[in-house]
Amino acid sequence: MAFRKARGRRRTCGPQRSATTRTPALLLIGLLMSGAAACDSTGPDGTAGGAPEEQAASPSVAITGPERDVISTYDPDFDASHRITLKVPEGYEDLGFAYLKGGRVETGVSVWVVDQVYAEGCKADDSRLVRPPNGSIDGLAALLQSQDGFRVSTPTNVTIDGFSGTYMERTLPNRIDPGGCSSAVFQVWVTQGNGNRYLQHRGQQDLLWILDVDGAPLVIDAPLGPDATDRDRAEMLQIVDSIRIDPR
Repeated sequence: MAFRKARGRRRTCGPQRSATTRTPALLLIGLLMSGAAACDSTGPDGTAGGAPEEQAASPSVAITGPERDVISTYDPDFDASHRITLKVPEGYEDLGFAYLKGGRVETGVSVWVVDQVYAEGCKADDSRLVRPPNGSIDGLAALLQSQDGFRVSTPTNVTIDGFSGTYMERTLPNRIDPGGCSSAVFQVWVTQGNGNRYLQHRGQQDLLWILDVDGAPLVIDAPLGPDATDRDRAEMLQIVDSIRIDPR
């Protein structure tokens, strides 16, 4: 499989220090292989959409130190053909597919090659699992933008380490309690390698970069737990900006 990488390596992390939002603790960015049950997952106006709350601009932070590997995206083919590295400060727990910040409920950076998306994450036992049309990266971005239950920012075009894609910020509203879902989690997506992404906290935010990496739908997910600060957000943006994706 050919490896395509855009020239010039322009590096942007979406709307950096922006005014709108979407997320090592020892809790989750998670692996679970079962579903979720009943709760109301529509927006205040009866839809899944709606603008996220506004947030003050994040302070600037600098991430230094050696590069570390992200070991797994839960897609064996991708992991065999690509190496992902990034820089993270001290105080993060390495989970193999994610780095989570200590002292926070769930704040960190993880990577996924997404296969299917839950149509209704809080009713996952009865929910359809939907694949992007024709494996399209744009189709995956559209699924994540319209996924039931979230408030979602307006998607924007981005480039990470020369790979183009879409950036969006998603918030699970406080009125949705993942503890009321089956398995006490809000299911989001699944991978071919049996990794499941789920949420388990009210008000959790996710900063998502959906990238086309040689045709693979790579999702960089920077969750911000409900106790995350503006500095945590700025730190997540800098960690993502340090990501390198290279052929093995």
